[in-house]
Amino acid sequence: MKSVLSIIATRWKKYFIPLLLLSALLGAIGWFAPAGKEKGAVKAEATILLGNYENEYLNNSEVIASLLRNETTFVHYLPGVDIEKEQLLISADTPKKISFTLTGPSEQEAVDSLSELVTAFLEMDQQYYQEKEEIISESIDQLQEITVQAESAVDQQRFLYELKTKQVNMQPAMLVKDVAAVSGDNRVISPRDRALMGVMIGIMLSCLWIIYPVFLKSESD
Repeated sequence: MKSVLSIIATRWKKYFIPLLLLSALLGAIGWFAPAGKEKGAVKAEATILLGNYENEYLNNSEVIASLLRNETTFVHYLPGVDIEKEQLLISADTPKKISFTLTGPSEQEAVDSLSELVTAFLEMDQQYYQEKEEIISESIDQLQEITVQAESAVDQQRFLYELKTKQVNMQPAMLVKDVAAVSGDNRVISPRDRALMGVMIGIMLSCLWIIYPVFLKSESD
């Protein structure tokens, strides 16, 4: 072991200057090399304001977000949407707002795929909204056609008022943040970082140059 350390020390003294110059050279190359960029992932984002028509699933962001994260219920609500589920992030921003973020290989593909999802969601929501609106409209029409006793007229008018108020306050889901691409930050690698990387590579190569032949020779012996 002592002879090995002695050989390493001898080689270090012998090659110290050339290896030091190598590390300095690699550091200089890193400093003056053209700046590169780390390209971030391409994402598309959109936000939907959920509807208000007394649907315990579609009018609650936490509930619908949970349902859409599940493969089975996703297909149930959005059967025609073919999308990479593992690349889709669904967030319940507020009780009435839900956001979708989709990561894609390109800006156009991310936007197109998310647009397909958003369109399908709004169309599906419109169907549920329309069904609820028709039920209330029919209830109002039927109530207005009924002739009641004078003592029941007040109750009838109150019930009509409640139904009409509910009908006025109803609304379907709407897109409040249109589908748009969001590119990840392209971080420029600074000259200092490139120079430090060059020096570190030089040091590692120097250690290998000094140590590896010694251990290779000791193992062969």
